[in-house]
Amino acid sequence: MTEPAPPGSAAATPGATQTPSALPNVKVANIGMHIGGGPNDAVTKEPIKKSVEPHFDEFRKCFGMLEEKKGGDFGVDLHIGKDGGKAKVSHPRTALKGKEFERCVIDTFESIDFLKPKGGETTVSYSLRFTP
Repeated sequence: MTEPAPPGSAAATPGATQTPSALPNVKVANIGMHIGGGPNDAVTKEPIKKSVEPHFDEFRKCFGMLEEKKGGDFGVDLHIGKDGGKAKVSHPRTALKGKEFERCVIDTFESIDFLKPKGGETTVSYSLRFTP
């Protein structure tokens, strides 16, 4: 029996063909989340995790804009207000090449409506890994 693919994974439906609108064959995963000033426990990280993970397919679309289709990491700082909502995104960092890719990832983070953080106003260092 085949296990279902995890959210954000690049598993394709058997027999499906790739189309130009298909998502790139890349896995997106969170590889790091640090809450400025802590605590850095699962309960505090949960609203951020629940806010970002539904957008992994959008991040996968960004991968198609890379100059070189190789894996790597992308990190940003997210400043989330005490009531949640849109984050202020700053300090993007990556070795992956492509201005369109970088803009796409930042725009995706900026589009997320974050849940209310557990500890009020929060700054989070958040990192994604793209694995083809």
